[in-house]
Amino acid sequence: MKKKIVILTLVFSALTLSAQEVIWKFTYDIGIPLGETKEFTDQVSWRGLALDFDRMVGDHFAVGMGFSWSTFLEKESDSYYERDNALLHGTQVRYINTIPLLARFSWVQNLLGSGATVMGTMGVGTLWQETRREIGTVAFVGDYWQFALAPEVGMTFPIGYQTSLAAKIRYMHGFETSDGPPLQYLGIGLGLAW
Repeated sequence: MKKKIVILTLVFSALTLSAQEVIWKFTYDIGIPLGETKEFTDQVSWRGLALDFDRMVGDHFAVGMGFSWSTFLEKESDSYYERDNALLHGTQVRYINTIPLLARFSWVQNLLGSGATVMGTMGVGTLWQETRREIGTVAFVGDYWQFALAPEVGMTFPIGYQTSLAAKIRYMHGFETSDGPPLQYLGIGLGLAW
């Protein structure tokens, strides 16, 4: 794990230090669960943040990295859960915490005369997912690393000197592993770019 963090830090530093033009984005993200994620927790996530940076490597192409965090939570009173020949009853709380770490490849188009930009991005990388099901004092926890893809579309709108309003829609897909469930959600982000 330490080796991965060191490699990510070196790549991050190389991209930002040699940057002719780097676009930073910090957004507040809302997550809408899809697929099997929706079966585990059906509630919209109001807890999410993302930090993305993209370095322009041509007139219309950028590469970069993205880091984000989202937490999904659902509470269900008077529920039953069966596991290992035991039937548990009580208030059930289900959590999913996820932290994607993605390399980003973007197509960027400036909208003539407005200063606004449109971006189409494909994120490729990994994500850490923790699932947690609590019933009373009993907790069942899963901890998984998964391969992830994250297509995204977004726009920036200038609002001041070198600052823009950023909006995006991202579909996050963490692929199923031998011991972990797939993760799927739609993220809607709003924040600032500079």
